Amino acid sequence: MAKDYAVAKSTIIGILRANNVIVRRQSITADQVSEAARLYESGLSLSQVAEALKVNQETMRVAIMKVGVEIRPATGRPE
Repeated sequence: MAKDYAVAKSTIIGILRANNVIVRRQSITADQVSEAARLYESGLSLSQVAEALKVNQETMRVAIMKVGVEIRPATGRPE
């Protein structure tokens, strides 16, 4: 839908939730987790990895943390 209407996926999800539609979480495969971990550890940012794999950034972040990847501090923000 997001692609059809040229809006962000989060926009569609926000509209659905505002209208009390239950939105199921999207999981990622073990292969995607492995690739995400490899890409992140190669130096890409979380958003770059999520974009490359076409997955939700938060879902991907949680998944790679579960397999032991240490998340770097966000750039441009004080710790």
